[in-house]
Amino acid sequence: MKKKIIVTLILLVVIVASAIAYRFWSTSQEENSIIIGGDKDEGGCLIAAGYSWCEAKQKCLRIFEEDCLSIEGITSVLATKHRKLTSEVFIEIIKENTEYAAGQVWYDQRGGEGGVFLATKTEAGWEIVFDGNGSIDCERIKQEYTFPEDMLIGFCD
Repeated sequence: MKKKIIVTLILLVVIVASAIAYRFWSTSQEENSIIIGGDKDEGGCLIAAGYSWCEAKQKCLRIFEEDCLSIEGITSVLATKHRKLTSEVFIEIIKENTEYAAGQVWYDQRGGEGGVFLATKTEAGWEIVFDGNGSIDCERIKQEYTFPEDMLIGFCD
C-alpha cells in the first residue's frame, strides 16, 4: 500500500513538472517568434524600415525616396496642358527620384495615342519639362535641369 502511494506521488510530480515545462517552453517560443520592429501596415509594408503603402502605385515605398502622389500630380499637369480630363490621361512612371520623373503617357486609353514625358518637381508641384513624340532639346534639358544620366536614356542618348 505504501509503495502504491509513493508511485502515485511520483507520477503526480512528473505530470505537474511536465505541464510546467511545457507551459514554459511554449511561452518562450511565442516570445522568440515575435520580430522586433516587424510591424507592418495594412499594405504589408515594413513600418520600422520607413516603408508605407502607396495606393496610387500599388507598392511599398519610402516617401523620402519616392513620392507616392507623383502619378496624380503629373497626370493633373498633363491633363491641364492638353485640355483633357484626368480620367483621360494615363501615365506610367519608368524612372523617378525625389526631384525628377520620366515615363510614358497615353490619352483616352492606355496603349492609344500618347508619348513620353520628363517632369521635375518644384515647390509649386510637378512641372512638365518635355512631353510628346518629337525631338527633345537635350542640350537645354541638360543645362537647365540635373536629370540623372540613367533617367535620360531613351530620351537623350
